[in-house]
Amino acid sequence: MYSEDDLIWLSENGITPESLEKQLQIFTKGVEPPAIKRIATCNDGIRVVNDAEVEMYQTAWNDYIENNPDKTTHFIPASGTANRLFRALYRFYYSEHTEPQTNIEKNFFKHLQSFAFFNELNVICIQKEKKDIHELIEQKQYKLILEYMFFEKGANYSQLPNALFKFHTDKSMRYAAFQKYLPKKIAKYASFEHTRTPIQENLLECAMVSGVKKGNVRVCFTVNKEHLNQIAEYIEEYKKPIEKKLSVSLDVHLSVQHPSTQTVIVKDDNSFFRDKDNKITFTYAGHGALLENLNAIDAEIVFIKNIDNAVPDTLKKTTSSYKKMLAGILLSTRNKIRYYVDLLDMPNLPEDKLIEIIHFVENELNVKKQSILSLPKGVLLQYLKEKLDRPLRVCGMVKKEEEQGGEPFWVEQKDGTMSLQIVDFYQISNDQKALELFDTATHFNPVDIVCSIVDKDGSKYDLSKFVDEEAYIIARKKKKDEWLKRLEFPGLWNGAMAHWNTIFVEVPIKTFNPVKTINDLLRYEHQNQ
Repeated sequence: MYSEDDLIWLSENGITPESLEKQLQIFTKGVEPPAIKRIATCNDGIRVVNDAEVEMYQTAWNDYIENNPDKTTHFIPASGTANRLFRALYRFYYSEHTEPQTNIEKNFFKHLQSFAFFNELNVICIQKEKKDIHELIEQKQYKLILEYMFFEKGANYSQLPNALFKFHTDKSMRYAAFQKYLPKKIAKYASFEHTRTPIQENLLECAMVSGVKKGNVRVCFTVNKEHLNQIAEYIEEYKKPIEKKLSVSLDVHLSVQHPSTQTVIVKDDNSFFRDKDNKITFTYAGHGALLENLNAIDAEIVFIKNIDNAVPDTLKKTTSSYKKMLAGILLSTRNKIRYYVDLLDMPNLPEDKLIEIIHFVENELNVKKQSILSLPKGVLLQYLKEKLDRPLRVCGMVKKEEEQGGEPFWVEQKDGTMSLQIVDFYQISNDQKALELFDTATHFNPVDIVCSIVDKDGSKYDLSKFVDEEAYIIARKKKKDEWLKRLEFPGLWNGAMAHWNTIFVEVPIKTFNPVKTINDLLRYEHQNQ
């Protein structure tokens, strides 16, 4: 089946013929959607915390981090280019129209001066055309402005890592205190007090969540290999003023997805799709492939968020305080888990303690099993220990308004238990009944997660053992006149964490401010008012 050239190509990518065969079997067999039973709502799977509890959990986290400054890492997927922000503008640029047609296009040009990158782009236009952006707009040179924005002849933002794209402008200039700490070399990225990138915003937020005076703030960004050196150089220069100003040390690690986590592209008949050199083609396997990167982290507690949910300083107090709340809930729950695991090791566990543990597993860890009390004593004890002794995650959930994302559900597992899971649309796109439930969900997943990935003795869990191996996703896409299929690993916060203990907690919508399109940066929250 494989030629000698195929085997060499597989070896160069770190992929074994056996793993490739497993992928082909999944294409042939197909995948089943998760067995959704009902949506999770407030007080039925989603915990609602009052103000007093918020303060209590924040205090618990502050006390913990003060005494354990080196046991926490922030894990932030940061791959991709700024190119993805410009899709609507590309449609206009390559269209036959000479003037903006849609509201998205019109708003972009109307409010161009409000973007953090405006000054840089304006300087380029003046240098190249001897006219500023306002003059070019008056002359209806819209597409020329986009050329200087997108391509190498100008700012070349389409090739810039999304993590380094200018998101915010500090109109008040109130951060000029950092200026004296700035290395001269950082000037090429624009002055610190005028603009902020997602990297900058996230490092500051991480320091607010887990920084202690003269302690380490550990952050891991996952990045594309081709951006590795550019981002590393940027961070090395940028982090110095933060460290001096906040009296912390930023320990930043850049992690790259391993080639072996790529998946194969096949035709509709499940035969390999080959490139012009007759090589088997591979693609990135979605965020689930980052489980390997997460598994490599040396930490007890890990915060997970997306790079594009970056807020200006006006919102950092809010976002960081709710992250601390989630972490406080994690610590409280983890302490109970460890206490109950020790109880289960007792030779003669009192009956009232057994009932207490069952209640905890079913009502706080949200793992439910019908007729649990009918299980033989030995089987019951083993069942409880297995359910307690797992990685733990506490996930913020925001009310579903205009934003969309994965949603919280009660899902039946293969062992007959029912537990809380985050389900994304693409997992159930062929299940009409599940889609109807999806539309009625009250909350969604903003990717605001804090995890405990060690057992009661401090030994790391092997996270690969807690994956739902059947939760792959098959995606179809038409290329020219041919339908192609690709495989995505179980999503990082979906199937990859299917067998973790999961707690959902409601957090305010103002903690979620993603930038998925360029005009998202025009929203009030990102204008740093």
